[in-house]
Amino acid sequence: MSPTALAPSAADEISLVPRLGERRDRELCVMSFVALLAGERHTDRPATACPVITTFVIKINDAIDCDTRQRLKPLAHDILGTNDGRSGERAWYLARTCVNDVFGGIAQAAGVPAEIIPHLPERRNDAFDFSALSSDIKSLCRKYDIDRAVLFDMRYLVRALARGSDDLVASAAAVLFVDAARLHGGATDDNPYWKAAIALFSRLCRIGKDGRAPVALIEEHLIADAIRSRTARSYAPLLFWLAPDRRNPRNSG
Repeated sequence: MSPTALAPSAADEISLVPRLGERRDRELCVMSFVALLAGERHTDRPATACPVITTFVIKINDAIDCDTRQRLKPLAHDILGTNDGRSGERAWYLARTCVNDVFGGIAQAAGVPAEIIPHLPERRNDAFDFSALSSDIKSLCRKYDIDRAVLFDMRYLVRALARGSDDLVASAAAVLFVDAARLHGGATDDNPYWKAAIALFSRLCRIGKDGRAPVALIEEHLIADAIRSRTARSYAPLLFWLAPDRRNPRNSG
C-alpha cells in the first residue's frame, strides 16, 4: 500500500497554513505535517527531512495562497526520509535552477542576449569563480534595467554559494522565487515561478531516491491524533458544565 493511501480520513482533516501551525487545531505547515507523518514531535524541522528541502519548502509554504497550499499536502510524503546526506547536491541543483532558469529567463525577457547570460555548471565545482558570477549578474541587471529585488536576491544566492552554506543557498533560492513570482503577478496557477517552485519540491526529493530506504508513514499516530481531536470536540460541551475548571479541552492534555 502506498503512503498516500494510509489513513486518508485523518490526513484529510489537516489544513495547511503558514507558520508552524498547531496539531490540536488540525492546522500545520507542510513541514510540521511531515513531522506528524513521521511520528516526530511538533516541529517544522523534522529529523526525517533534508535541511535544504526544509528551508526551501518553509519559505514557499508561507508565501503562497491558501488554496494552492492545500495542494502541497501529498508532497509531504515525498519528503519523508530525505535526510540522507545529499543536502549539498540538492543545494547545487537549486542554485543551478535559480541561475540558469530563473535568472536566465528574467534576463532574456529583459532583452539580454542568451550567449552572455551566466550559467552554473551541472556539477558543483569549488574552483568556480563566484566573484566573477556576481559581477556579471550585477552588470547585466544594471545595463538591462532588471528589477533591483532580483539583483539583491541573486547576489545573496552567489554569496551563499561562495560560503558553501547549503541552508543559505536554499533560503536565497526561495526568496528569489517569491520575488520573481511577485514581480510577474497574476494568479498562482498562471504564474510560472510559483509553478516552478512547487515542481522543485518533488525534484529535490527525487535526488537520491533510488538508494534511499522507504520510510513508513506512521498511520497509528495519525489516527490516534485524529481521534483525540474529535473526542475533545465531542465532549467539550459536557466538560463545560461538569468541570468548570477544565472548560477548555486543551487544558486536559
